[in-house]
Amino acid sequence: MRELAVTKMVRELRTMVPPTYWTVWWGSLINRAGGFVVPLLTLYLTNARGLTARDAGAVVSYFGLGLMAAALLGGKLADTIGRKRTMMLALLGGSAVTLAVGLASSTTAISVLVFFMAFINELYRPAVAAFVADVVPPSSRLAAYSFLYWGTNIGFAAASVLGGLIADVRFLALFVLDAATTAVYGVIVWLRVPETKPARAANHSSATDAAASPLRDPTFLLFVAIHLLLAIVPYQSVVTLALELKAQGYSATTYGIVVGFNGVLVIALQPWATKLAPRFRPVRLLAACAGFYGFGMALHGFAPLLALHLLAVALWTLAEIMEAPTRSAVVAALATTHGRGRYQGMMGMTWGVGAFVGPRVGTWAWQEFGSQAMWASCFAIGISAAALLLLLSPRLSARLVQPQR
Repeated sequence: MRELAVTKMVRELRTMVPPTYWTVWWGSLINRAGGFVVPLLTLYLTNARGLTARDAGAVVSYFGLGLMAAALLGGKLADTIGRKRTMMLALLGGSAVTLAVGLASSTTAISVLVFFMAFINELYRPAVAAFVADVVPPSSRLAAYSFLYWGTNIGFAAASVLGGLIADVRFLALFVLDAATTAVYGVIVWLRVPETKPARAANHSSATDAAASPLRDPTFLLFVAIHLLLAIVPYQSVVTLALELKAQGYSATTYGIVVGFNGVLVIALQPWATKLAPRFRPVRLLAACAGFYGFGMALHGFAPLLALHLLAVALWTLAEIMEAPTRSAVVAALATTHGRGRYQGMMGMTWGVGAFVGPRVGTWAWQEFGSQAMWASCFAIGISAAALLLLLSPRLSARLVQPQR
């Protein structure tokens, strides 16, 4: 039944998007399926390099810093040198840096290279988000972003499984194969993906560029600020949830099952969510997702049973699969024609902040104030973000029905 739903979704989407979208979709899927390093980076640092869990966490945090920097610069590059060149820079340059991480020996060198691995590789995200907005009509963007999100999650799940098998043979192979698949995708972009950056009008000037900046868009900046607050919540599943399950007497295997359930649900439910999401007003849907993020994550702190932890994962996964594509589509609608990359990059920066700040703040609050206080704060943040989105809804909704500037 699920296969039929996916088949129907693909058939409908083919009538809405150009062939070049599928080139990027398949490239993203294969590239993510070969992205072995990120899911197993902590394991590599502790097992192959002998770092303590604390030191490994510190090294991995540099990945979050790289995400923040990449989101902002990647959006700028996508709007200046173009989507295609930015994607090629990210894929070919990221391939080289990924291989360098696997060859580095000192902790300092690895830390620096992990930052640049995230920084260069992730320049790709704002460019591909802007690319989708360029080639897909507004009425079909939510479906296009949803299907792209679904494909990358299938790839991520495959990378996690295959990477574990490869790591059992040799860790260096993770870096070699990851770098190879990334480079191959870079060549595909070079050969098969056209430049889609909107052409500049004859009277285009630096003043026009300045007007296209998201920094001159108060409504969008408020939207970003709300997501800066909300982004802290989902990343509690990275480290803090592991501490919580351990404190409740569960094993590391159980933690893997609980977190892995998220990937299973994303793959299974994303086609259904793609059909359901357009029935709701986008901003109200985002507000509901913020509430589900907060409630679902908070449930972990009050769930002594494994079944309740799985229910908690189901709640925040539902938020994830509805929220991520809807957010991308809303940003594409808010963005100016010549500022699509910068708008997507600034929004992407919020999740880089979440990746860097979330685990640190969560573990600190968990240790200093106790488990229930930390998880209750997730609920408070989620509800606060939902309320703020509803307050901003009239301004956002008015913009969503206006033509792009």
